[in-house]
Amino acid sequence: MTLALLAAAAARSHADDVLPDYELSRIPVKDRPHPEFDPVGIRYDSIFFYPKLVTGLRFDSNVLAANTSPRADAALVFSPELTVRSEPYGSGPVRSGPFVYGYDPNPQRFSYEFNIGADIYRFRNVTTENREDAHARLVTHLEISHDLLFDATFDAARKHIDRGDSGSPIDAKNPVPYTDLKGELALTKQFNRFGTTLDVTARRLTYEDVDSVSGPVIDQSWRNGNIFTGSVKPFYEFSPGYRAFVLLQANTRNYEGTGDLNRDSHGYTIQGGVDFVVDPLFYGSIGVGYLSQNYDNPAISPINGLSFSGKATWLVTKLMTATFSAERAVAETTTPGFNGELRTSFGARLDYEFLRNLIFYVEPKYIDEDFPDTTRHDKVGKVSAGFDYLMNRRMKVGLKYDFIDRKSTIPDFTYNEHVVTLNVTTQY
Repeated sequence: MTLALLAAAAARSHADDVLPDYELSRIPVKDRPHPEFDPVGIRYDSIFFYPKLVTGLRFDSNVLAANTSPRADAALVFSPELTVRSEPYGSGPVRSGPFVYGYDPNPQRFSYEFNIGADIYRFRNVTTENREDAHARLVTHLEISHDLLFDATFDAARKHIDRGDSGSPIDAKNPVPYTDLKGELALTKQFNRFGTTLDVTARRLTYEDVDSVSGPVIDQSWRNGNIFTGSVKPFYEFSPGYRAFVLLQANTRNYEGTGDLNRDSHGYTIQGGVDFVVDPLFYGSIGVGYLSQNYDNPAISPINGLSFSGKATWLVTKLMTATFSAERAVAETTTPGFNGELRTSFGARLDYEFLRNLIFYVEPKYIDEDFPDTTRHDKVGKVSAGFDYLMNRRMKVGLKYDFIDRKSTIPDFTYNEHVVTLNVTTQY
């Protein structure tokens, strides 16, 4: 949170409003406004429309994420997108719980952002990978009073599981399509130094059957499910810039599978931690605790153990920002052939503003996927690197390289993949 709110607000400021250098130096590189390059948008009354089209040329060294005999191919990717925002002008305090940082150009008591888009893939040779994804997202914020905030988010998407993902059937002829609906409501109340956030999330997953390489249709209906999560997070600002919190979270996961395919479960997570702002150049949050997930199917062992989550942002210099993250949690139990998954991830990202309109980045990530009651244990290494070149208000060019290396105790799931993507973005 913290300065990320200031960055997001500043990025929406008017194209003619240029922040002073000392303000820009306190915003992470990837979130900084670029008034001379940012899109102007189309204004109607107090609403702004920002259309965008990303055209990408993608080369993949292992399209099917195969362990042996990888197939390379090239693809065109078209990604039209439209963002609609409420009026972004004004001046008001930027808040994160009990903290206040600078001023927000968006002071309205109610604000919203709606985003809708699609990703259309067309491969040159491996046409079984052709697909169309679509998504819509609505984010709203209501300041009921200066000490009572309400946030609501709704996501709707039709996607396909990436090849090589632990949730992808290894014998699937085509990527598995699924629908993901998710709604979240959060209410934050402050009592001077004390405060509490209540959060409720509901999610619906629906998977479609796919043909297999060997012939028969792969039934995916057992993976359909409803996931409900509720949490309460009381906090206390014990020192300026330092806030202690306790997170109490519970979930229930109900899937359509029965008998041996019954994956229904319920669990909880308890964490204690600190949100911190050492200074405007280094801030973040860290929590450590315990997690437990118990399954209705007696053949599936419960998952218990250490839980942690954290994120920190360090503005190393005026031109360089480093971000670090870590998390350990029980993943959704929708992996074909496996009952549950305990996922641990560590990541970092470095952004460097080489020129005002030329930004380089590198993002390494490590993921450990443990599947209890089985011999399977995967270790996944990912590295992304690239640059974005802002040509003018209407056009941006980007080059990105991704490397994925999955090593599994079951050889069929082991693979590595190199992906190079050249993107050209046109926007208004």
